[in-house]
Amino acid sequence: MISVGNEGKKDMKKRIGIAAGIVIVLALLAAGVFMYLNSAINSKLTEGKIMDGVECDGVDLGGMTKAEAEKALEKHISGLHKGNMTFTVDDKKVEVSLETLGAAPNAKKTAQEAYDIGRTGSIFKKYSDVNKEKHEVAVYRTYDESIFKKQMKKATADIITAPENASVKRENGEFTVTKEKSGYTLNVDDSFDKFKEAADAGRTKCELVVTKKKAEYTTKDVEKIKDVMGTYTTNYSSSAYGRKVNVANGAKKINGTVIYPGETFSVYKQVSPFTKENGYELAGSYENGQTVQTYGGGICQVSTTLYNAIIRAELKVTERHPHSMTVAYVPRSADAAIAGTYKDLKFENQNDFPIYIEGNANGSTITFTVYGVKEDPDRTVEFESETTSVKQSSGEKTIQDPTLAEGTKILEQSGHTGYTARLWKIVKVNGKETERTVFNNSTYMATSPTYRVGTKKQEATTAKEDKNKDKTTQKATTEKGAKTTQKTTAAAPKTTQKATTAAPKTTEKASKDTAGTNQ
Repeated sequence: MISVGNEGKKDMKKRIGIAAGIVIVLALLAAGVFMYLNSAINSKLTEGKIMDGVECDGVDLGGMTKAEAEKALEKHISGLHKGNMTFTVDDKKVEVSLETLGAAPNAKKTAQEAYDIGRTGSIFKKYSDVNKEKHEVAVYRTYDESIFKKQMKKATADIITAPENASVKRENGEFTVTKEKSGYTLNVDDSFDKFKEAADAGRTKCELVVTKKKAEYTTKDVEKIKDVMGTYTTNYSSSAYGRKVNVANGAKKINGTVIYPGETFSVYKQVSPFTKENGYELAGSYENGQTVQTYGGGICQVSTTLYNAIIRAELKVTERHPHSMTVAYVPRSADAAIAGTYKDLKFENQNDFPIYIEGNANGSTITFTVYGVKEDPDRTVEFESETTSVKQSSGEKTIQDPTLAEGTKILEQSGHTGYTARLWKIVKVNGKETERTVFNNSTYMATSPTYRVGTKKQEATTAKEDKNKDKTTQKATTEKGAKTTQKTTAAAPKTTQKATTAAPKTTEKASKDTAGTNQ
């Protein structure tokens, strides 16, 4: 144990006394400084009033009470929330009102912040504040982030877009390329923070936070489109006016389509809806074995012509349906029907380059041509139709008609012969056949002729009138019956088979249409 002598004790007491004295002096000095600073601060402040030199957006609030400042601010900023903020992305811009974006100025809160200058914070901050000649107070705003996000997505729909692939258009026999465009993804959260920062600072411009996305296919890719891969033409010169309109309208809606690698094209989606507003007229269509008038009648000649062009281009067919009954403009099994939403023609571009579809209808013929890259100029494909079975219609259907005289019989709808058929794909290299395969099989239903039979009772007449009427009725019935027989007993068409080896016949059960097929 170390012992401290009397001299040591005296020395320690002396040191403690000095330290205490220093502390007291410092305390007195601090108190003096505090009193000085506080006095200096108070000298610049007036009870209940904003200190001089405080402004908000150009409005001098110095010397005002909070209530007076609030009133002055309300008058000034009443229209601020109706002002616009200009948002920019690269060289694109859009203006949106602050009110729409959920930002609203608060005069009361702004007045309070103006009043608090020189009255909040440490004494040193207060002193610093009161010694500044001017203070600028930002307009205090409240922000609704959910409104901002919702409205910004709507407001920027034209500038925040997905990337656009390069495209091509064929006019006057020449291709014109449209350069690709980059797209953007909007970072809404970061853009909201940027917006608040700009609005609080009184700025009227704000740059959106985005992520740029490049297009998948460029000018270099679409410039490859130059070769004819497949083409086909059908005739519709004898069609009625409405059907001609529909064929031309359908061709126009498909013309100019670019299909990129891996994409699937739906004809129904491209040409529908079948309404007058969409450019279609009434024309004949197949429905439950009958021909009826519907908007878009004849559109199946469009899909059928396109089908024959794309199979010659050797594109991948993912959906195809035959008509319920045969059509006259292509061989059997070379047709492609569209009906409601359950029959469509779909095909995929399985190539590694884009393709372009050109469609043209001139009032007499419709032609589709598929352009792309002809990778093997020596290779050609042909298609050959083969009828494998024939089924004649049997019996007849009658419809009772109370508006026709009893005993009258009128042909309402001709019968149709049923068929099964298949389409052969023939591959040739340098003109020599190298491959022959069955490409598809089709079944077409047989339908009975339909007659309208009169049920209207005749009023009492003289024997002479009855006799004359009977003769007239007999004559009319005989003539109409002869004509009906002539129309419904046509011989089955001849079938031509180019294959050297007879192919086995196939028979499929006829499908029932539940909606109109636009023949």
